[in-house]
Amino acid sequence: IFFRKNKCASDTKSANQTPPSIIKRIGESVQSEFKCSHSIPSYDVILWYKQDEKGVLQLLGYLNVEYPNIEDDVKGKISFDGNGRKHSNLTISNVSVTDSAVYFCAASQHSTTDSTKVNTKTSPNVSDRFISEHLQPVCNQI
Repeated sequence: IFFRKNKCASDTKSANQTPPSIIKRIGESVQSEFKCSHSIPSYDVILWYKQDEKGVLQLLGYLNVEYPNIEDDVKGKISFDGNGRKHSNLTISNVSVTDSAVYFCAASQHSTTDSTKVNTKTSPNVSDRFISEHLQPVCNQI
């Protein structure tokens, strides 16, 4: 399985994700090897997404300050830790062919009006418009 960084737009409000690529054998794990960080003072949430070969984004979960919220359909497969105000590390257990994808992290400012958009796995609420207006994405591929 090959994980490679995709080119993403950046500006003064950006999140940084490393490494640019990861290669794993089927059955191995990506053990906190994806690292996301930001230095945006008012942002306290880091979100993780997976983009499949068709370009569909899947919300994996988010880290609200120090509290992870992992989507039900990936619990046991992925985990992350850190502090949403600064950094997060993504772990993917027992990788398979279906895990080969582009992985995005994004930084966001939590607010009650955005909470339904952050806590969803359906694409209508995690729209490209929401991402471009509210999140600062970077991406990696495995």
